[in-house]
Amino acid sequence: MIPPSTHRRSRRAGLTVHLIGRGAPLTDIELGRIQGLHEAGLGRRQIARQVKRSVGAANRVPFVIPTEHKTPGPATSLSERETRYLVLTAAKGQLSAKQLKEELKLSTSVRTIQRVLAGVDWIVYTKIDNTLPLSAEDKRAREAWAWEMLMNKDPVRSWDSIIFSDEKKWNLDGPDGFQTYWRNLCRPFR
Repeated sequence: MIPPSTHRRSRRAGLTVHLIGRGAPLTDIELGRIQGLHEAGLGRRQIARQVKRSVGAANRVPFVIPTEHKTPGPATSLSERETRYLVLTAAKGQLSAKQLKEELKLSTSVRTIQRVLAGVDWIVYTKIDNTLPLSAEDKRAREAWAWEMLMNKDPVRSWDSIIFSDEKKWNLDGPDGFQTYWRNLCRPFR
């Protein structure tokens, strides 16, 4: 027999509808109290009496401490050690991604290596400057030439007969025009 407090009579259909008691959902404070009492060693009925909730409500509280879940997606193809070694080798700025793969004997694709290096915030993929660095001797020679041209009184070598051009004599970028490298931001340009 169902107690009278848990059923109602429907006026239209004349049927008795059983309403199984549903209390308000457990608050965070009640959840914490239930878990704390469980850790203290109390039984489910004692916990329900202490919190003034039903035994079913106390039973539905998970008592397992949440652990870290497996990350979704496929496993990484590089271990942490390989990734560190890859980044340190690339920071030297001598090798491309393909050369890094061959030298370090990595089993991943070149594109994966590029993605790993692109994710490092202190390494950037930059183009090599198309000019050679000037040594102190080169700078002195250029300055001497400029002074010589300024003081030039020879009509044969006047500025009217000198033609300056924007054309390159040498292709310093390589055959395709794109010679790039992984540059460490803490080091100067190459």
